[in-house]
Amino acid sequence: MQTIARNIERVIQAHIASVGTFTVKRALPDQQRKSVGPWVFLDHFGPFRVKPGEDGIGPHPHAGIETVTYLLSGRNEHTDSAGHRGIVGPLGAQWMTSGRGIIHAEYPRPENEAEMTQHGLQLWTTLPRDKKLMAPRYQRIDANDIPTITHDGVKVRVVAGVFENAIGPANVLMPTLLWHVTLAPNATFTAPIPHGHEVAAYVMGGSAAFADGLQTLGVGALVVYDDAAGDGEISEIAFRNSGGTPLDVMVLGGAPAEGPLVFQGPFVMNSVEQVRAAERAYHAGEMGTLNG
Repeated sequence: MQTIARNIERVIQAHIASVGTFTVKRALPDQQRKSVGPWVFLDHFGPFRVKPGEDGIGPHPHAGIETVTYLLSGRNEHTDSAGHRGIVGPLGAQWMTSGRGIIHAEYPRPENEAEMTQHGLQLWTTLPRDKKLMAPRYQRIDANDIPTITHDGVKVRVVAGVFENAIGPANVLMPTLLWHVTLAPNATFTAPIPHGHEVAAYVMGGSAAFADGLQTLGVGALVVYDDAAGDGEISEIAFRNSGGTPLDVMVLGGAPAEGPLVFQGPFVMNSVEQVRAAERAYHAGEMGTLNG
């Protein structure tokens, strides 16, 4: 069976946005690209030194999505109005399904000097149409629970989806992949992508070459691949560490989002009516309460 290399459809340069007490690099949504697979939001925060008791994201609502916080460094606490609480450290993840509506908060909780540096990603998925109003849930994913594939200067931590013989611990509601790839200098990563899946790669640290003739891309670049493979053909993506230090890239994707997508602040729904219903539910206290 023929293997086809996916071409680059678009390179999105993250812009600066304010969140809580700090700023982030925001790569999704973009004016020209609202989603990659089910992923509709990507914020890259840090590295910055936290101020315990001051920094963090206070109580706020979500509906129609999942929120995923993945830490490169630091220690993070999640609480929500459904009674869930979890703390994860470096290379762990908080994975919350908001469904019909929930209020949550996230704060840094460092216990040592190394954990004073906060660095990571927050991503959102949009839920499938038939899951938009499901009951909220929460998954705490410890770093030790994430399988790692290592060979030839390549390390892949499989948070969600399947890579080689590793299956990510995230209990996903639609075909989804989330892989943290670390490359030694000059190492190259290649991976087959299922037919029909959308996929992108976000540079979290270092510099990468994604194709012949393409200039090296650094932190804040989201490379979106096309889906040119035909029926029955296998497609693959590839990138190389073009720098002298380790390269960290988050590969994300999956089955295309079920649209239409209506964004309204912390809510992502399939219609204006659904967004308005979520707003009414929040203001009526139907999403519960959470003290700061």
